[in-house]
Amino acid sequence: MKVGAACLAGLVAVLVSSVAGADPPPGAEAPPRGIDELRARIARVLLRERVPGAGIALVDGDRIVWAGGVGLADRERGRPVTADTLFRVASITKSFISLALVKLAEQGRIDLRAPVRDLAPEIAIGNRWEAEAPITVAHLLEHTAGFDDMHPNEYQAPLSAEAMPLAAVLARNPASRVARWRPGSRFSYANPGYTVAGYLIEKVTGRAYEDVLTRELLEPLGMRSAALRWTPEVDARLARGYNARDALVPYGAIYHRPAGNLMASPRELAALVQLALARGRFGGSRLISPAGMARIERAETIRLDAGDVSYGLGNHGDVSERAPLRGHNGGLDGFLSTYGYLPDQGVGFVVLINSTRPGRALSEIRHLVVEYLLAGTQLPPPPRADVPEDELRRWAGTYHGASPRHQLFAFLDRTLPGVELFVDGGRLCVRQVPGGGPPVALVPLGGDRFRAPLASGSHLHFGRDREGRRVLSAGSGYFVEEPRARTLGFAIAPTICLWLFATGFALPLAMFRRRVGPAPGFGWPLCVSLAFFAVPRLLLAAHQAGIWGERNLYTVGIFGLTLVFAVGSMASMVQALVWLPLPGSALGKLHRLVFGLAACCATAYFAAYGIIGLRLWSY
Repeated sequence: MKVGAACLAGLVAVLVSSVAGADPPPGAEAPPRGIDELRARIARVLLRERVPGAGIALVDGDRIVWAGGVGLADRERGRPVTADTLFRVASITKSFISLALVKLAEQGRIDLRAPVRDLAPEIAIGNRWEAEAPITVAHLLEHTAGFDDMHPNEYQAPLSAEAMPLAAVLARNPASRVARWRPGSRFSYANPGYTVAGYLIEKVTGRAYEDVLTRELLEPLGMRSAALRWTPEVDARLARGYNARDALVPYGAIYHRPAGNLMASPRELAALVQLALARGRFGGSRLISPAGMARIERAETIRLDAGDVSYGLGNHGDVSERAPLRGHNGGLDGFLSTYGYLPDQGVGFVVLINSTRPGRALSEIRHLVVEYLLAGTQLPPPPRADVPEDELRRWAGTYHGASPRHQLFAFLDRTLPGVELFVDGGRLCVRQVPGGGPPVALVPLGGDRFRAPLASGSHLHFGRDREGRRVLSAGSGYFVEEPRARTLGFAIAPTICLWLFATGFALPLAMFRRRVGPAPGFGWPLCVSLAFFAVPRLLLAAHQAGIWGERNLYTVGIFGLTLVFAVGSMASMVQALVWLPLPGSALGKLHRLVFGLAACCATAYFAAYGIIGLRLWSY
């Protein structure tokens, strides 16, 4: 589960590349000179990154140049990956949901600009801006509705959930479908929106969305072995997935299956690339109009879009290669996937791997196949424009991320480093704050748009929100200006609290080693420290076990320990104040006072984000 960027590499990577696939830098190595060399280099990446196998398809115009596999689909049985091995392609499913809705819109059966409340009033959606900014179908598909991503009880599902009606899936937890900000103001990736979209397909057509996708898209595209539900026959052709610990991952169902349950082979998924390159035609037939394909590639609902990396309808841009491309990525435990196409060059690819080990396997393989497809192609230089220094200074300031994907972890996102924009030598530069580090000079493109030096297109867009604040749209990130001191405070305070709470263990340990009686009242600080360090461990254990949305010892423990933390914080502060006038060590009194103050501030902060008394089973 992704909970946002965790450091400068996460924050500034959004600013510098706007995508995860920025390594290795384009042009760092000569492209492969043939399919055999390409296969050999992919094999070396798999070996180094300890990834079992990869399924690949390369497309040039309306033909598949090569489709095949490298490595193993099943380590235990030694089964190799082939062009027809099925992979779980996860969020690439969203591209098909969007295509189906665009096709229905072209048939006049649905309006992408229609408010969801008018189409399906029975589906619970919270939006306090409903009167002036209703959530539309396009908001769902562009991830601009303001929804939270899946809540704990919407993750792992029993296999029987694949037959669950979508209305029942959506009734499981309406709390994830509440607009956290005005719809259309920010991008935030939210899987539940696509389940609502799948439900709309069913309501308009009167058929299961799986049947609609199969009849209207998969069969016309020749994807006859692709599947949207597990069966024993599908399982026989499905690659085995391996997780971050390199362990075999059993097939796991998901509740929000319109957002990510497709299983497809690299050869068949290449048809999606061919469809995009042919602007909606496949095999001599037109499935989608050129205007429909253009709409799929364009963001229309966002107030401040991210340029060449904007998210359209189940389709996003990428500028980390030598030429801009579009497509979609996917990820489920055990599988990572990506497809993409370069519209101006008329080529595209599919890359599927059966591992979620941390590393660069997917991005490196993608880079290899893109360089292979672009070999010998003369590309125009990336865009740039001359912008007066006075215009650059308009955007100088300190910004922090303000569009958390998972509201449950928004309190962590808020404590991440911010970014500072400043003008140096006539260039607008960006760097982390706090921490500094080498600044990156941004390349102006005009119209308040910028790119990083190695990016092939625009991915940064400055503007102002409705309140007049300066904001920055950076790929999937949304940043709001704030005083530098505030950014520093939120970034530094967690480290101070971490060390202070660690000292809660020190006093009883010191008393034990000296074999003397404990100082009065060390128990409350110890409770604070125990609770602070135990809660994340319980959360991680419950998530890994797939039971963090249920009432059990882990989640009840989290609930109880957050309350212990709050009570212990207040008790520690009261004790510190009571001890101030009494005889004793001034240093010890100061420590207790600072400890209690930090604990109370942390309690107030956690309470503001709903963490104190957190009941994950009903979140």
